[in-house]
Amino acid sequence: MMLMTWLYSEKKINKYIFCVLCGLLSGFFSIYFSHDAVAYQKIFSHYSISGVSNIVDEIASYELFFLFSMKALSFLPMVVFFCLYAMLSFSVKLTLIEKVSRDPLLSLFCFFAFFFLYFDGTVVRVSLGIAVAYWGMYFLSKNKVLYFNLIILISCLLFHYSLLILMIMPLFKTHFSVKIVLGLIVVFLIIYVLGFGILDPILWVMSYLDTSIPGLSKFNSYLMRSNEGDPYSLVLFFLFLACLFSYWLFMRELSDFELISYNMMFLSFLILIVFYQNQVFQNRFSEIFRYSLVFISPFFYRFFFVFIGSRFLSIIAYIFLMGGYFVYFYYYKEIISINNLDMIDFSFILF
Repeated sequence: MMLMTWLYSEKKINKYIFCVLCGLLSGFFSIYFSHDAVAYQKIFSHYSISGVSNIVDEIASYELFFLFSMKALSFLPMVVFFCLYAMLSFSVKLTLIEKVSRDPLLSLFCFFAFFFLYFDGTVVRVSLGIAVAYWGMYFLSKNKVLYFNLIILISCLLFHYSLLILMIMPLFKTHFSVKIVLGLIVVFLIIYVLGFGILDPILWVMSYLDTSIPGLSKFNSYLMRSNEGDPYSLVLFFLFLACLFSYWLFMRELSDFELISYNMMFLSFLILIVFYQNQVFQNRFSEIFRYSLVFISPFFYRFFFVFIGSRFLSIIAYIFLMGGYFVYFYYYKEIISINNLDMIDFSFILF
């Protein structure tokens, strides 16, 4: 993927071919290698053959665009459908990266280190929703709040209900709000150490709501899977430090979009701590905000350069950081299903 990114950045590979290749790779991964592969095979087999008239009843479980596109393209093989879905998702993301990142090459390296196979190759519905929703962040950075609200609502209703949480972002677009989020991280770390949590009040509120409402049914299913999570890991702790130090060093030269992205990164860490009682909430909501890492990651390279002084060594340090992120989540956190991981290991041994 890094070689493909370099070829693309050097204009040695056409943008459309680049999107097609990425879509093919992530589409095949989502159907045959990811943790959600079996689930998506069953979903496609069931919902692609049900009539369009059933969509009104089915949107309580899945979003409108996903359901409609499955039915409209049901004549295609399943793997082709998911490849096309991934191509669309990646194309929307790539266009925004080119538009707002101060170094698209470094942003793409970060994207391929984690978000590519996990988003476009695993959680494909929320991935396309994030691709659209972050254009809402772009309009928010331009103070076009009406466009922001419209895009977030569209991404929520059409692509994934959980993206409604991004409606809070007009409150988190300043340096002062960064300080508030960092303060809340400290407060909730203390609450965590004391053994308290907010899951019980949420359960109490949900008991009074109609969970048949589209979106709430899925939220309630996440809520019921309240297995203990972790507020942090060593890798995420180092990632937090990288965000904190790079923000402190370059805060005066951030664009409005980059400042929003830093706010979102710190919010992603806050969510990990707040929802320590529910790993599903941790993963689902934290990762929506953590995608902003793609847009602030070039500052990690600049941070290394300030202290190392060598561009070559700085890019090596940056690639090492992204490589560690990749290995941790794909291998130790088992984003690739364990059976497929064993198969990949066996293939490497044979090679």
